[in-house]
Amino acid sequence: MSVSVTFPRFDARPLIAAGVALVGLVMFLPPLPAYAAEKSVFRDVTVEPGAYAGEVSTVFGDARVRGQATGDVHSAFGDVAVDAPVRGSVNSGFGDIAVRAPVAGEVDAGFGDVYVNSRVGGNVDVDHGDIDLGPEARVMGYARSGSGEVDQAPGAVVGSMRTGMMPDFGSSRDDDLIGYLGWFFAAAGFAACVVLAAVVAPRSLSAAARRAEEVPGWSLLVGLVSVPAVLVLSVALAVSVVGVPLLLLLAPAYLALVFYGALVAAFSVGRKAVLATGRHR
Repeated sequence: MSVSVTFPRFDARPLIAAGVALVGLVMFLPPLPAYAAEKSVFRDVTVEPGAYAGEVSTVFGDARVRGQATGDVHSAFGDVAVDAPVRGSVNSGFGDIAVRAPVAGEVDAGFGDVYVNSRVGGNVDVDHGDIDLGPEARVMGYARSGSGEVDQAPGAVVGSMRTGMMPDFGSSRDDDLIGYLGWFFAAAGFAACVVLAAVVAPRSLSAAARRAEEVPGWSLLVGLVSVPAVLVLSVALAVSVVGVPLLLLLAPAYLALVFYGALVAAFSVGRKAVLATGRHR
């Protein structure tokens, strides 16, 4: 005699709808006033005249320093304007930086132009953008623009000028040698991972490489769109308490996916090179 047990069905659609609504609510809430003592995510941050002890940071907004800041000043996707002394460093990932007051640390920009017309205790480092040094600029370190130009007005003082995209491994030859060896071993380790993946999972790697070769434009578009999508999703999960455990799982999963995509791309390029030589057998 058999006994069948029927479990009640659990409908997950309301939870999914609630999660989507929560993300949308966080993303599209109307701007609230941001105070100097806050770290903003989707809003501008302005330090009004007066002492400020702490870090000034925002993700999708501009950062303006009109009062003294004792910490660092960050903006991921916005501009940074420094009109009062900053005791830390100033950096922006995708935005312009204007320094009109002393900065004790460094000034770094990933994609954006930098204007300096005051004292900077460290370096002025720009990866993709121009550097404009005003007559009152005093850069104690070096000024480097990876893919842009450096305009130095009469009276501006710079410790040294550097150009190019090569990483700064140090000022001595020993440090340079260690840096180059690090890059060499990193490249060798990545090549070993590609070979290992080709031996352990050749079918999966070949199938993914063929799919990427069949629709290269679509593959590139999906890869580019995934970066801001994952960033926005991560911010939404971080600001919601219930989403923090999901964020801890999302970060390593996305990094693993990116690494696998790099393996597929390297395998595809290597296979084409071998086929071009006629030694594929």
